[in-house]
Amino acid sequence: MENPISTETHQEHTPPTQLGTGRNEHTIGSSSIYRLCEEIIALREVNNRQHKMFEQTLTKTRDSVQASFNSFAADTQRAYQQLRQEFHGEKRISLALLNELVEIAFDLRNIASARPTEENPESFARWADSIHVESRKVEAALLRHGIHPYNAVIGSDYNPALHERVGSKPMEGMGPLLVAEQQEPGLASQQPEFVLRRPKVIVSE
Repeated sequence: MENPISTETHQEHTPPTQLGTGRNEHTIGSSSIYRLCEEIIALREVNNRQHKMFEQTLTKTRDSVQASFNSFAADTQRAYQQLRQEFHGEKRISLALLNELVEIAFDLRNIASARPTEENPESFARWADSIHVESRKVEAALLRHGIHPYNAVIGSDYNPALHERVGSKPMEGMGPLLVAEQQEPGLASQQPEFVLRRPKVIVSE
């Protein structure tokens, strides 16, 4: 009769090396997941910091743009108001000057209609004096409203915006396209660059 085989002999036992390998794999997997979680947390913190910095930069940029726009709007409003005041001021001056010139024009018409004959020298001299008086009235009205004579600078560069060219000629010691002579003065308003009537000049060749 054969001896019965014990149950323990037939039980399968896991070798120690396999048990150790399983524990190592479990430990490596846990550490990998742990490091992955750490990286995710660190990345989230970096993203939060960058997002906060972006919001701060965006706020500063928005405030700067808003301040620049407000300054631009205020400057534009002031410039518009100043231009409006200057325009209305020029309009009032123009109307006042026009009224004075109209009155002088009526006086000149009456003087011209009363022109005496040259056979009476004394009457003709008085008539010429009255014309001279009206001419002085015109000059006084222009000066009173800020319109003054504007003369070209001899030797300066010829500028069509400031000078009316009526002729040209060679000038000794002077280069081309320079103001050589002035034939008639011009007129300008209170601002020197605002020329109402350009002076008539001779330009050098």
